[in-house]
Amino acid sequence: MENEFRQRIYVVRKLLDATDTSPGAAGVNSSIDVSRETRGLSIVLLYAAYENLLKGVSRTLLESATQLKLGNRRLKPEFQLFAVHSKLRALTDTPAKQIWKGAGRSVIEALFDKSCSINSNIFPNDGSHMKTPQVVTLCEVYGLNPPAPILQEAWGRINTVVSERNSIAHGQRTPEEVGRNYSIGELRNLVDIWERRWCEFLVDVETLASTRDFYRDPR
Repeated sequence: MENEFRQRIYVVRKLLDATDTSPGAAGVNSSIDVSRETRGLSIVLLYAAYENLLKGVSRTLLESATQLKLGNRRLKPEFQLFAVHSKLRALTDTPAKQIWKGAGRSVIEALFDKSCSINSNIFPNDGSHMKTPQVVTLCEVYGLNPPAPILQEAWGRINTVVSERNSIAHGQRTPEEVGRNYSIGELRNLVDIWERRWCEFLVDVETLASTRDFYRDPR
C-alpha cells in the first residue's frame, strides 16, 4: 500500500515540476500557462491517493483476517461485523415476523460458524463522503488508534481537500479556480505533509495488525 501511495504522490510532484514557472524551477517553457489548472488537478490527485489508501487499508485488513483461516466464532467483534454484513443488511428489508422465523437466527448462526464468511470488498462507508468522520469510522470499526494525533497537520487539511476535489468533480468550480487558492510553494508543502503523515498512518496500522491477536477473540 505504501509504495502505491508514494507513486501517486510522485505523479503529483511530476505535474507540479512540469508547470512550475517560478525562478529556478524545472518547468517547461511555454506560451500557455496552465500552472493554476495543474494545481487544481493536483488536489484531485491528492484526494484520489487518500481515498485509495483508506479503501486499501480496509481491504488489506479483511484479506488478512480471511487468510488466518479463523472461523467467524474466533474473530473479534470488529471483524464479525464484516462476516455477517450481508445478513445484517438483509434484515433491514425483512418483515418483523420473519425475524422470529429464521432471518434473525441466521445471523446468530453465522456468528458461530467455524468457517470465515468475510467479504473483503466491503468498505465501512459512513456517508460522510470521505471527510474526517470517515477516517474516524474506519479506525473505530477496526480497532485502530485515533487518527488525528497520527496525521497531525494533515488532519486539518482533509475536509478542504475533499471539498475542493468535489467542487471540481461535480462541475461547481474549475481546476483553475481551485488552483488560485494555492501558490506553488503552498501546494508543494501540502504534498509533502500529505505523503509524510499518511505514510505514518500506514506504519501505525501495519504495526497494530501484524499479529493474529489483532483479529481473533482471545477467549
